[in-house]
Amino acid sequence: MIHNMPQNRHGKGAHPPVNAAVTDQDLHTVDVPREFHRRMAAIIDTVQTGIWQEGVHDLLGYATDYAFGQQRGFQTLVLKSKHRSAYVRLHWDTVMRDTVADRQLVDEAIRNAISELR
Repeated sequence: MIHNMPQNRHGKGAHPPVNAAVTDQDLHTVDVPREFHRRMAAIIDTVQTGIWQEGVHDLLGYATDYAFGQQRGFQTLVLKSKHRSAYVRLHWDTVMRDTVADRQLVDEAIRNAISELR
């Protein structure tokens, strides 16, 4: 599980969970892309911490290929250490929903990235 996701005073995510696909109307508010970027930043932070703990003391670099909504397919995050790179490819809804299954997919992508980068 991503342990460094923002938390509110109740110990839950700082923002309400997104449990449905983003609609075209949702795309017209800044809250949706801001939440998406918060979650992607948490993935980057978790991978950075993970490789550091594994002994890879490099600053993690990244590049992105994002598009709005599930209909765009995979959201791609390319993570790079000095000598290695890893791709984190997740569907929009997987990143944005807070279901157990989606969190497990994100956690697996993080573990795979740490493994590739060490």
